Amino acid sequence: MSVFLSEVSKYDVGVLERTIESALTALGKEIGGARSALLKPNLVIAAKPSTGVVTHPAVVEALVNVLRANGVADITIADGPGVGLDVEQVFEVTGYRALAQRLGVNLLNFNEAERREREWRYGKLGVPAILEDVDLYVNVPKMKTHGYTTVTLSIKNHKGMLSEAAKKLDHHLGLHEPLVEQAKLRPPDLIVLDGIVGVEGDGPLNGRPVRARTVAVGTNMLEVDSTAARLMGFEPGEIKHLAIALKQGLGRTDPETIGEAPRLRFKPANEEFGRVMNIYSWRDCTACSMCIDSFSAGVKLAVREPRYWLTLVPRLAFWGLFGRLHIIQGSEAKLPPVPGRVICLGRCTAELAKREGLVHIPGCPPTARDVADTLRKKL
Repeated sequence: MSVFLSEVSKYDVGVLERTIESALTALGKEIGGARSALLKPNLVIAAKPSTGVVTHPAVVEALVNVLRANGVADITIADGPGVGLDVEQVFEVTGYRALAQRLGVNLLNFNEAERREREWRYGKLGVPAILEDVDLYVNVPKMKTHGYTTVTLSIKNHKGMLSEAAKKLDHHLGLHEPLVEQAKLRPPDLIVLDGIVGVEGDGPLNGRPVRARTVAVGTNMLEVDSTAARLMGFEPGEIKHLAIALKQGLGRTDPETIGEAPRLRFKPANEEFGRVMNIYSWRDCTACSMCIDSFSAGVKLAVREPRYWLTLVPRLAFWGLFGRLHIIQGSEAKLPPVPGRVICLGRCTAELAKREGLVHIPGCPPTARDVADTLRKKL
């Protein structure tokens, strides 16, 4: 199989339509026989498209137009954003609620979708029924770095089909192998990667936008992801889930490419911790990214609301500028190797916090309000 590459500098729907049409032709991919389609963008949190954190609506709009021009009438956009989030807010902020209404397509929250149990390596897994029922499943990921998986592309985006409980289980199972096992369950018929603006550094949520000017299209997740990883400056064989997928025969890591796209060198995420000033978030792959997102949301809440201005905000500023604050999360969390104040996030760290006498913010994940209120009382 081949991967189609194109350099696209901006989110112009007309340009994107022509790019997708050219890709389908070059790949010999026929979609004219399909009558229904599901498009799965990356809508992990309530982030504006300009941040690069979520799949830009223009890419999905272009896909809808191309599909309709080829006779696909019944189109659904679906994703299951991060655990514990207000999904309607995610759809609103990312622009997908407005997009779906304007285009007259369905918008589905995977977290509430009807599911069918399927056997997989770890027992049974609920797969959204719509994924098995549609004629065409299109995975529409972003080009981003990731603190646990090095990159987040189509295989990682495929995880968004899971229920919230299954997403949590993924991390407890070790994340890398479960991602590959899920890739075997209803793999997409087409992948359209949005790399026009990507994210480097502390991805997938808190990194820096990068104008990567890339669109990649293919039919095999491993091959698209390996190609994109190389464009980002990474070697696919050194990325755990891609190496496992190769070993299990899910495709090649050196597919033929058609066309060209910019080769860049994305700054990788620090594998040990994320850092903003002197506030450190320590990595643990058993923790989903929603715990640290809830901490960030709690800090933003404190900055917005006057009730926290004379209490929590000055304390956070002190720790960020002159002290050292450690945020730990996940069932395998450990005490940091350097001194500082430690905050334990989420249900997974409750026992550690109790044993060591540390500040603990409960929840799975905690709410932003709980984060702000606990920090105001105990920081």
